[in-house]
Amino acid sequence: MNTFIDYLDQFNVLSPNHAKIYDEYTQKSDTYLFSIPTRVEQYLADVFVKQPRSIIMTGNAGDGKTRLCRSLYEMLTNKQLEGWPKEGIIDVTYEGGTVRIVKDLSELTESVIYTELLRLQSSVANAHADRVYYLIAANEGKLTKFLSQYPELKPLADAVGARFIDHLNNNDRLHLVNLQDVTSSIYADRIFEEWNQEKYWGACDECPAQKKCIISFNHRKMVQPGVRDKLIEQYRLLDCLGIHVTMREILIHASYTITGGLTCSTVLQADYSAIEQQAERAYYNNFYGVQMPDVSTGEMGAVRYLTRLDPGQLSISSIDDFLLNGDISGDPAIVEQHSNLFEEDIDLLFGYFRKRIEQYRTLDPEQDHAQLFDQMPRFRRKFFFECGEQGNEMRQSQLPYNYYYRFAECLMKPQVHAIIRRDLMHGLNQAFAKKLIIRPNAPVLYAVNENLLIHGVYLGPAVKLAVESQRDDIDHMPSRLILSVQNSIKLEVRLPVFEYLLRLSGGGLFMTLRQEVEILLSTFKNDLINNSELDEFALSVLALDADKGVYDMHNINIEI
Repeated sequence: MNTFIDYLDQFNVLSPNHAKIYDEYTQKSDTYLFSIPTRVEQYLADVFVKQPRSIIMTGNAGDGKTRLCRSLYEMLTNKQLEGWPKEGIIDVTYEGGTVRIVKDLSELTESVIYTELLRLQSSVANAHADRVYYLIAANEGKLTKFLSQYPELKPLADAVGARFIDHLNNNDRLHLVNLQDVTSSIYADRIFEEWNQEKYWGACDECPAQKKCIISFNHRKMVQPGVRDKLIEQYRLLDCLGIHVTMREILIHASYTITGGLTCSTVLQADYSAIEQQAERAYYNNFYGVQMPDVSTGEMGAVRYLTRLDPGQLSISSIDDFLLNGDISGDPAIVEQHSNLFEEDIDLLFGYFRKRIEQYRTLDPEQDHAQLFDQMPRFRRKFFFECGEQGNEMRQSQLPYNYYYRFAECLMKPQVHAIIRRDLMHGLNQAFAKKLIIRPNAPVLYAVNENLLIHGVYLGPAVKLAVESQRDDIDHMPSRLILSVQNSIKLEVRLPVFEYLLRLSGGGLFMTLRQEVEILLSTFKNDLINNSELDEFALSVLALDADKGVYDMHNINIEI
């Protein structure tokens, strides 16, 4: 029996012992208590020791606000916090002054919230002359709504609002940390790495059921750097979509990915039919919640988003052909790759599915091949994570976003921005006009309305492309681009916008992803038009060039 697997089961929302997902029920005496390093935790420690100021932390439930409050308390006092007082507020006196820690603003009464925020506002205005500093954990909606209800709190409301708009508005008096800006893939990587360390899995080596244990199989696969990198790549894709996954959701999801909701007891007691069912709990199925009961999806926010990326649901002829016929391709490298993929391990029932594929190719009328085709999504997921370098190009086509890797390259390499900027500008022209626009020799952006009247023409140098700024207060990787026109009108370019515009630039249709980006692009277009001025004696329009079959700019002089 591996007691670490019982520990992971405490993160299973269907388990009666799932309290470990809440900081309030975590004890220092827990055998497998772990803590991944986070930049925000170090930032809080540095600020209050070196340059004290008041800090407001906002985020979703599960982002770790309570744990961070506990961590700061224990760092400043050098002792364990046994429990939060009923009022949820603790004053900690240390060399730098006093830190007033408010664990959760939402738990306080209206009158107490008013008193504490008014005192915070006064302390900030007086540059903390009394050396009392706040650390407040709050829900963003609750905080902003409360501040808006009281005119006397307007200075604090304005300061908080400015910091939500741009973290650069923080200063040495008041700092707002929005934990929704944390890059989820960073925490996911650290958690997956931590829980797959060999120090937790030594007991499995002595287990007589190891070869038939899907949990052990999942660990052995996920410990491989190539597999784990691809798991984290899926989280990174969520980052680029602007989707934030909380720390709690990552912990629950990571636990389920490894165990599939199983324990040592269920594996040891399994007969052959149970083993066949447990084989469905391979990590590549668990990662997308394939066998997950609907009742657990409320806490499984990660699965709610990752399901949309499931490579098993996309049938690509070259991949399906490899899965069914790769071992008879005649290419030694492909044969070897197929053999490595369809190994005799528990997830494919010790070679059973490979034999079913061989039977399928014989066209044996006595065999029912429906079961084999029901397993194709499983094979595609396994290929996605385990194909190796040789199949990486095919694997990339399993992503629902064709330009994800190009987007990721833009985030890392500013030298490719010139080429990408040109494609984005052409895509914007197509999106604004809803027509096929001729691609000019030099990059140009038209501020054009639905009647094809051009309000403004912006040449390449007026359009800039940049990566969002780095952060020093939280774990954050740039996940979006900023397209700016004349340094004033800006468009946030996340992956959906990037994908939509580059598809249009390459001749794609206007329908794919349109609902996700239409409002954002319409706002950007209207801002461009409002910032432009029409010449009252000369108009520019987009008109059809009958010879070329595309729209081009034409000038019309108005004579009076």
